[in-house]
Amino acid sequence: MIRFVQITACAIGILAILATAEMTLAQPVLPSASPLSPTPTFGGAGTAMYLSQFANPALLGSLYLTPQWPMTGYYPIFPGSWSPVIHGDGVLVGPLRLHPHMGVAQMYTDNVFRTNSNKTSDFMTTFAPGIQAQLPFAGFHSFLIDYRTNLQSYSRTSSNDVQDQTASGTFKFDFPGGLKVDLQGEHKLGHDPRGSAVDDVTTRNFGVNKWTANSFTGQAEYLGAQSSVRLYVQTLRWDYLNNNQSPVRDRLTNYAGLTFSRNVTGKTSLLANFGAFQSIYDQNKNLDNVMYTISGGGTWNVSDMTSGDLLLGYQNVQFSRGSVNQPPPLSQFSRDKDSYSNFYFMGRLNWQATPLLKITLQPYRTIQQSVTNGTLFYTVTGVNLTARHALTDRTTLNLNLGYEQDQFQSSSSVGIASGADRTDDLKNVAVGVTYQAVKWVGLSAQYMFEDRHSTQTPFTYQANTFMLSAETLF
Repeated sequence: MIRFVQITACAIGILAILATAEMTLAQPVLPSASPLSPTPTFGGAGTAMYLSQFANPALLGSLYLTPQWPMTGYYPIFPGSWSPVIHGDGVLVGPLRLHPHMGVAQMYTDNVFRTNSNKTSDFMTTFAPGIQAQLPFAGFHSFLIDYRTNLQSYSRTSSNDVQDQTASGTFKFDFPGGLKVDLQGEHKLGHDPRGSAVDDVTTRNFGVNKWTANSFTGQAEYLGAQSSVRLYVQTLRWDYLNNNQSPVRDRLTNYAGLTFSRNVTGKTSLLANFGAFQSIYDQNKNLDNVMYTISGGGTWNVSDMTSGDLLLGYQNVQFSRGSVNQPPPLSQFSRDKDSYSNFYFMGRLNWQATPLLKITLQPYRTIQQSVTNGTLFYTVTGVNLTARHALTDRTTLNLNLGYEQDQFQSSSSVGIASGADRTDDLKNVAVGVTYQAVKWVGLSAQYMFEDRHSTQTPFTYQANTFMLSAETLF
């Protein structure tokens, strides 16, 4: 606790120094918008396959004990997401525009292993250097190289130390006539967070599960006068590095999605979306499957105050081959059905309550891939409320509220009969403030609360997390 007070005092001192520097500026510096754009709820959402508990970005940060960087948002945890374009002047080196950035954060949690008993508290320090290089060419086209890190060191539980890294290269083509093409290759070194749906409680006495992921992502979009079409494809290779996770979880995933849009009025449009997500496991062949999604809905922007998008549809998980007997630990993934289906929806409703206050409601229901003991997948149903209020030109207050229910599909009806089925209820709250001291420096403070109640007691936990961070971006 003494250390936390010392850190708080240090942060207050930094604020005072930066506030003094702010008074010497010739004119006010408006806070720059985060280069991270909201994840779309439609359009071949390869990223939406990982939505689940992470629709609320504050919960994502809490689970991964990852700070909310004031100027670049959260570190991109999941592989295959598009590298966000950082806007601003940057540093010009010939035709290259460089955006170096560096974040430093101190966090505290009262339950670092996300357990329901014998809780362990810990302080952790995060360093996050990174750089983005932008090279325009041939008119409106550009090439983007992006490198980011998430280097975390724990005071008491070194088994949680991680050195996450993400490197990507992206070509962005903007052709005359409304055709846009994006191509990206990415290499990521990451980990499964304590307490997430994919966290295996049997490995909590060891280091966190770590993996590498290599992906290629492509998107082509044509915007016509009244209609548009978008094709999204992705292939992603997962390789697990420790805790004997490789036989169970190493796999190749492929995704293809097609979205059609047609304007109805100047402010509304209709949507149709078709997608297929394939998982091919190296050894755990009983889990080979293809998940099909078909949905329809619309978008609207009736006024400057309200806007939104919504998709409703159907998902079907079709396992690729008949169940076979596998040796341990793969034997727990036998099954007695080859097909499962579920209702699907995803949406986002935006309300500009005042010029300074924006509120977003995000409901969702979707099937998620999960390789935890004795389960085939899980269905998530949830809603998140996010509010962002500008207190001053430099200070913003953020609030996140979330509820989610995860229903895990047991690997067999025998498991369900014996009480091995699992349902989790998750509640989370996060409140924070960001402060733009000068154009290139931002500060952030955040509190996060998580509560998960599970029908399987080892997965139940509560956790409180506090975070202070500072970031510079050029």
